[in-house]
Amino acid sequence: MCIHILVIISHSSKSSKYTKLPPGPPSYPIIGNILQLGPTKLHQALNKLSKIYGPIMTVKIGTITTVVISSPGLAKEALHKKDQALSSRFIPKSVQALSHDKASVVFLPVSTKWKTFRKVCATKIFSAQQLDSTQALRQKTMKNLLDYLQENCQKGKVIDIGEIAFTTVLNSISNTLFSIDLASYSSGISQKFRNVISCVLAEASKPNIADYYPILRRLDPQGARRRMKNYYQTLLNVFDSIIEERIQRVDSIEGSDDVLDSFLEITRKGNSELTRQDVLHLFLMSRPDS
Repeated sequence: MCIHILVIISHSSKSSKYTKLPPGPPSYPIIGNILQLGPTKLHQALNKLSKIYGPIMTVKIGTITTVVISSPGLAKEALHKKDQALSSRFIPKSVQALSHDKASVVFLPVSTKWKTFRKVCATKIFSAQQLDSTQALRQKTMKNLLDYLQENCQKGKVIDIGEIAFTTVLNSISNTLFSIDLASYSSGISQKFRNVISCVLAEASKPNIADYYPILRRLDPQGARRRMKNYYQTLLNVFDSIIEERIQRVDSIEGSDDVLDSFLEITRKGNSELTRQDVLHLFLMSRPDS
């Protein structure tokens, strides 16, 4: 298996901050090394170039200077021993829609805010105690799946395995976060969620010319940021309505003691760095594809 690590070190071809770069293929004005990286798959092109220029090399994608690490030993050095120095990452312009990168534990640089988000996720979502407390909800979700499969088998109906699997994962996550099912096997809600999330994944992984030429970022020539904004907003509206409903009834009935209750309790503290908007984006990170 060939694994490559790409480190974006400069956003301008005229930058003089990094004068000692690893060797790499000669680049052309404006397009950089784009011709050498295509039309084959990117990892295959990088593997071929690494055999010529070594396990650590410099390539230019448009006007973006990139250092590529192909050696397992050097990758370990970068990821483990130099993790703080190399913890920043390239964020596609489309992902930055609605400032998602500024409220996401995935894209935030190492900082006080990032540490707060990471601690909240570790203690409120992924802790053994939290997983144990929601085990009954997950068991109920699996029972619903088995009952649905048995019912349709007895009736001889054709079912879409992909869709019901997505519905099961979606409800498992939503029960952990909100103590509710977001979809049912008989409704089309899960399909709508699936379509939106598929669009988010496709948009985030699609080549965007604005990522390679920063001068074009404000123009958004391919409309990637605009489309991603609409997809994000669709999901955020769902989460926001759930939060609003929980806030409205929190004083009238006993809390659910789920992740949402824990987050809301944190946001009520006067010195908390976690805001309601941050909570929304944390939930956006907790998609079934994450």
